[in-house]
Amino acid sequence: MHKLFLCLRYLRKRRIAFFGIAAVALCVALLIVATSLFSGFIDSYLTHANRILGEIVLMPGVEISEFDALAEHLERCPEIEHAQAVLQKGALLYLAKGDVRAVELIGIDLAQHSKEEYFRKGLLVQGEKKNPDFNVSKEALSTAREYLEKKYQRELKESELPVGAVLGIGIVADPDELTDEYDREAILEEISNQTRPMVITTGKFRGGEEASAQKMTRTCWAVDVIQTGMHDADTRYVFLPLDFVKEIIGTKGVDGTYRCFGQIQITSAKEYSAAQVQTKAVQAWEEFARGNLHYPEGKEPYALALISTENPGVQMFTGEIRKQRLIIVSILGLIGLVSAILIFVILFMIVLQKRRDIGVLRSLGSSRGDVAQVFLWFGAGIGAVGSGLGLALGIWATRNISLIEAVLVKLFGFKIWKSGVYFFSEIPNTVDQQWAGIIVLGGIVMAILGALVPALRASRVQPVEALRYE
Repeated sequence: MHKLFLCLRYLRKRRIAFFGIAAVALCVALLIVATSLFSGFIDSYLTHANRILGEIVLMPGVEISEFDALAEHLERCPEIEHAQAVLQKGALLYLAKGDVRAVELIGIDLAQHSKEEYFRKGLLVQGEKKNPDFNVSKEALSTAREYLEKKYQRELKESELPVGAVLGIGIVADPDELTDEYDREAILEEISNQTRPMVITTGKFRGGEEASAQKMTRTCWAVDVIQTGMHDADTRYVFLPLDFVKEIIGTKGVDGTYRCFGQIQITSAKEYSAAQVQTKAVQAWEEFARGNLHYPEGKEPYALALISTENPGVQMFTGEIRKQRLIIVSILGLIGLVSAILIFVILFMIVLQKRRDIGVLRSLGSSRGDVAQVFLWFGAGIGAVGSGLGLALGIWATRNISLIEAVLVKLFGFKIWKSGVYFFSEIPNTVDQQWAGIIVLGGIVMAILGALVPALRASRVQPVEALRYE
């Protein structure tokens, strides 16, 4: 009991101990914020990868046209909650004279995809609608027809009229340099005042003995703009009807249908693991291919199913981020040595100043171990209090990181977290509990290590020497 009493007395009376507590608290808070930001960045990337790529991606090894039928066949499996066909193709998008953007055409069932909350809520024009409409209005079709017929000097077919497109917000406008925010009102006004369609230019290439390349030009009309929060999607993706993209990139068969390579994005049922769904998806594809597609004799239907988080590209990116997190933690962890050294200096000074007290304890029968424990408990107390304060400060700073950034923007006059640099428009603000626990424990251990040498020195003080002049 007397050891605890002395520890509390030293903590209360020795103001210098509060410098040790402050050092530990700041070190712990800084590490918690840094690790939480890195972990949140990784989690945000994986979440967006699931949204953009799908939890599991099935890629048939042949060109097909029956994407919708394949998706329906997959959804009959109890392991699969939802399946959706997605086609992707690089292209150039002509917006206006001198304004041509390199984009990715994403062919999907827009009506079905809008049932996903993240997609629907990201729409600027129809984000509040439960069932958004992605068809081009009659007035817009009339305006487009008049413009195109005047340009081409001929009457247009219905198939040549533009289709509805949902553009990434970064294609339509650039964010403010200071705030990194988009002027939504200006974008909505620009969308509502369109006077001509946008031109899509891409190409078809076929290899083999009869290799060929064909330029493809089509038109589209912006019916909405979307902000997903992922920079790459917001600045490059143009969402279009599935059949429209299939016609652009596919090869027309003798039956009049267009065949192309594509993929099916799969959402697994909650009660099944991703590995189970992955295996089932390949089996379902083989059943579908044998029953609906004509394969050459002796050739087996082939498909590759990838869990999006295990995608090599995703793994390579997140792996590099994890390495950077480890490096940052190692560098910032060295700051913990400063806390340990500071605690060492504080306790060493106390040992020098409190030789009389130590001598009294020894003369009253306290062993060397008892004396050492007083200072070890003292160091542990500094570590525990400092780590506790650091944990509270780190949690507050992480959860209010956007507010802190807003203050820094006002102070320094420029945006620190830019979506063009960090991929996402929002700063992750979730505390990594696992890392937080490790850091708090590490703060206490470092404080105890800092107290170890002074504790050993105190335990070696001889009562006779300490009380010689008393």
